[in-house]
Amino acid sequence: MFMDETKKGIKNEVKEELKDLLEKSEDKSEAILEVADRIAHERYEDMIAQLREQQERAESDKAYRETLNLRHLSKEEKDFYEKIVKPSQAITADQLDIFPTSIVDKTMEDIKKQSNLLSLVTFTPANVKKWITASHSGTYGWGNLTDALKQEVSGEIKSLNIELAKLHVMLIIPKAIRDLSLPFVDKYFMAVLKEVFNDGLEYGYLCGCKENEPIGVYYQIDKSTDNVHTAKDLLEVTGFSPKALAPVLKTLSNDGKRAINKLYLVCNPLDRYEYVNPALYGETLNSGYVSKAFMPIEIIESANNPQGKALFTIPGVYTMGNYGMQVTEYKETKAIEDADLLIAKTYANGRADDDNCAVAIDVTKLQEYMPKIEPVATTSAASAKAAK
Repeated sequence: MFMDETKKGIKNEVKEELKDLLEKSEDKSEAILEVADRIAHERYEDMIAQLREQQERAESDKAYRETLNLRHLSKEEKDFYEKIVKPSQAITADQLDIFPTSIVDKTMEDIKKQSNLLSLVTFTPANVKKWITASHSGTYGWGNLTDALKQEVSGEIKSLNIELAKLHVMLIIPKAIRDLSLPFVDKYFMAVLKEVFNDGLEYGYLCGCKENEPIGVYYQIDKSTDNVHTAKDLLEVTGFSPKALAPVLKTLSNDGKRAINKLYLVCNPLDRYEYVNPALYGETLNSGYVSKAFMPIEIIESANNPQGKALFTIPGVYTMGNYGMQVTEYKETKAIEDADLLIAKTYANGRADDDNCAVAIDVTKLQEYMPKIEPVATTSAASAKAAK
C-alpha cells in the first residue's frame, strides 16, 4: 500500500515535478525509484534532521541519550539494519526474507496503543483461518429454588472462515540515515513502518471491500458483486437524542443480544468540525459547551474515514489478524544512488462478527443542536392570575 502524499503535505509544485518526471522518463523503473526517494525526502526531512541532531547530542550527553528511549537491539535486529543501510553488501531477497519478528511485534504494539480507531479491533494471529465467536442469545426459566432450571442459558456460537490477504508497504531507506548509528536507524525505520501500517490497517478496518482486503465495516460481509463487497446503506441520523439514536442502538444490539452502554462514532476530522460537533454540543448557561447526548459517545477521528459518512460502532466485535512480514528489494531495477527501495509484505485479514456491529450514517444529515425554549408568562398575565 502506498502512502497518501497529499495527506502528508507534499507541496503541489513538487507533485507536479514528480508527475512530469514519470511521464517524460524513458526508464520508468528508474523514474519510479527517483520519485519514491523525493517523496521520502519531502515527508521525512524534518524527522531525519532531528535524528541526526539527537545522535550528535547523545554521543556526549549520556543522560540525554537515556531520555530518547532508544531500543537495545538484538543481534538479529542489528544484522537486519546493517544489511539495509549498506547497499554495498549487495542485498538479495533471500537475505531480507526473514524480517525480525521483534520489530513487527513492537510496531504492532505501538500502533494498538496510539490508534484510537484500532483500539476497537481485536487482534489475533492472521494465520488462523477459522475464528470462533460468541454472542449472548440466552434464554431463561423461572422456578422455585428446588426446581431445576427449565431452560439452559447458552451462547450462540459460530465459526468464521477467513482467507488471508496481503498488505504491501513501500519503504524508502534514504542515503541520509545510512551514517546514523543503528539505534537511530531503528528509530527512523519503526516510525515510518508504524505510520504506513497504521494507515493500511485503518483503511482495511473501515473501507476494505475487495478480494484481497479485509472486509471493512462500511461493507456487507456476505453480499458482493464481482468480488467487491456491497456498501451498507447510509442511515439518516439527525442528532443524539434517544429518539434519533433508537435505530442505531436497535441495530448494534443485534436484536437485543448485546448490551450497549457506550457508543463510538468514527468520522473524518473535517466532518467532525462541520457536522458532528455542532450536533453534539450545546451551550450552557455559563457560556461553556457540554455534550447533549443522552448516553456516553466517544468521537474517533480518522483521516482514513471517507468524508460524508460516519460510523456508529462498539468495541470487541471486529477481529483482525496480522502475521509475520517479508521484506524484499524492488526487483525491477537496481537501487538508485540516493535511496534503496524495499517492499514490506504482511499477511493480514479481518472482518466483523456480523453486519450489525457497525451502523453507517450520512454525517451531513446531522442537525445543529438547538436548545428547547420554554415560553415565559407575561407580567400582566401573571398579575391577573394572582388577582383571582
